[in-house]
Amino acid sequence: MKVDYYKLIEEKQMGDGQSIPKDQELILIKEDEDGLLFFETHNDDYKKLFWSNKNKVEFIESSEEEWDDEKINKRNRYINGEFL
Repeated sequence: MKVDYYKLIEEKQMGDGQSIPKDQELILIKEDEDGLLFFETHNDDYKKLFWSNKNKVEFIESSEEEWDDEKINKRNRYINGEFL
């Protein structure tokens, strides 16, 4: 599976008072038709899901990775908007 990694250009303040540091590695989940990017935090104690504009993130790299079925199914649920 191809996985695209990004990082934030600046720290992001979340609506719940949490923040995501600018050096936090992010995995792109999907891009919507308006150009918004949907991310999940990677290697974080508590996974965070959020939208961002392209101009607020920096592409790091693409990687071909082996994911098990459970991880693929979870990602597909995120893509389809099934967050629970």
